[in-house]
Amino acid sequence: MNRIYLSFSLIIIFLSNNSLDVHSQSGGCGTIVSAQQKTLELTNLITEGTATQSIPQLNRTLTINVYVVKNDKSLPGVSATEIQSAITKLNGFFQPVSLSFKICNIINIDNYQFDNLSAINEADLVSQFSEKNTINLYLTTTLTDNSGIDVCGYTYMPSAGKNYIFIEKGCFAGTTLAHQMGHFLNLYHTNETTFGNELVIRSNCSTAGDKCCDTEADPGLAGLVDNLCVYTGKLKDTSGNFFQPKPKNMMSFSSDECRCDFSRTQFLRMIYTLQNHKKELR
Repeated sequence: MNRIYLSFSLIIIFLSNNSLDVHSQSGGCGTIVSAQQKTLELTNLITEGTATQSIPQLNRTLTINVYVVKNDKSLPGVSATEIQSAITKLNGFFQPVSLSFKICNIINIDNYQFDNLSAINEADLVSQFSEKNTINLYLTTTLTDNSGIDVCGYTYMPSAGKNYIFIEKGCFAGTTLAHQMGHFLNLYHTNETTFGNELVIRSNCSTAGDKCCDTEADPGLAGLVDNLCVYTGKLKDTSGNFFQPKPKNMMSFSSDECRCDFSRTQFLRMIYTLQNHKKELR
């Protein structure tokens, strides 16, 4: 299973060549766009409407089973209070569409071998600990892809038919959960290139990049956002125009402290996904 990641060396390469294919980038994210997902995308019939139209309200609550893997000292590393606080924070990001999440159960897993989770033992973990028709959230001390690269979190996009989200305990208090929930509900990174490089003038915004025309073209923001959440890069797109991305979008590689919202079209994509690809969730 190939997951998206961005090491320091890849950042250096990227900054020296802004036309680099960024399929293997991260900022702590290990979620990929698979060939299966690309096929599913062709079937999506999402109507963006206009910016003046109100966003549909779901008035819906989804349940989450939280699995906390204990470490080799039999300690969970995260408290029930911290877990509830993270879910409350998550609900704030989805309030604009009246979508909320509630904890069904918090299950402690005593097998510390799962606390260092990788592609090698993931299948064994979910086969023992998961519930159908709900979101299964796994918290571990470390999380690595199949190349051994550490990531903050990853999930499976709708085409996989898997309701799993994995997050490192050290990343849980920030925006990683909301970022991964975005992927879970069919959102791409704002600097996605699987569908082509989005132009700054956004003439190809519906077919390239993250396929959301109300998110600016994004070259990848890792290391290019200051402590005031201002983009500091001077990169250009393939037409020679300077990028002007917004570091506050939840699906960007901006800093954790800056990411705080989804765009209107991103919400519409997630609503469409819940109504068409994730109907089994309760």
